[in-house]
Amino acid sequence: MQANALKKKIEDALSQALSLAGEKDVEAAVDILHQQIEAVEALNLYNDGRADYYDFNTLMEMVMFQSQHPEIHPVSDIEEPLNRLYAMYGSLLLEQGKLNEAQEALAIAMDWNPMSADIAFEHAEVFKQKKDWEKLKELTIAIFPIAYKRREIAHCYRNLGYYFVEKQMWDEAVGCYLLSMSFADAEGRYQAELELKYIHDETEGQAQRPSIGALRSYGEKYGFPIGPDSKIIETAMQYGKTMLANKKYEHAQYFLDIAYKLTESKELKELLDGINKAIK
Repeated sequence: MQANALKKKIEDALSQALSLAGEKDVEAAVDILHQQIEAVEALNLYNDGRADYYDFNTLMEMVMFQSQHPEIHPVSDIEEPLNRLYAMYGSLLLEQGKLNEAQEALAIAMDWNPMSADIAFEHAEVFKQKKDWEKLKELTIAIFPIAYKRREIAHCYRNLGYYFVEKQMWDEAVGCYLLSMSFADAEGRYQAELELKYIHDETEGQAQRPSIGALRSYGEKYGFPIGPDSKIIETAMQYGKTMLANKKYEHAQYFLDIAYKLTESKELKELLDGINKAIK
């Protein structure tokens, strides 16, 4: 009962802060979240040593964590949205230009949910604003193994494109923005197109579109993958097929859809079509 009451308090604080931020009263939103964080920290929750406690937002995040960290057991996914509490607080501090405080809050949000690409991007944004380009690159490359949505992969490549622009490594930047566009939604494509136009203007059209071979060599040299993380695809397919074998069709659909969107595999499309018929 206490846990449910606390969950509601946190959700109410998040809702109020979101509304205030929408009205451009960021300071009031920060105050509400700060008070709620102080109240949570005073309770000293989940410090009992019985399990490793996390706050995942999706089933795939939980599964990725278990797949990547089999040594951590037991793992408990708590009810209270603590990662969202710290993440929103950190994002608003970032908006206020309080970079060190934002960095600390977002690091705590990542402790609660190390599988959230969105939180990891906000954390990387702190270093972008600090103009610490090497840290931006390092943190962005670390997001690829948890990026299970196309828009997240696109964001990774946009970040790398930004890094290469700052280094005036124009061909590498062009390559990253083109890779980004192949995974991006409409908004992400627009952002990449703006950056490509900037590069074209800045280099007076001298920046080259790299070949696939050149892109692969950039990836090898600077430590980033070309395309989705293979382990994520493997995990989603494995769970999806296991759920399908057990006739848990909605869970099978969830995991196989993740794998399909990353691979556009004909085999997975046929499996998903079959599941859709079974559900109907």
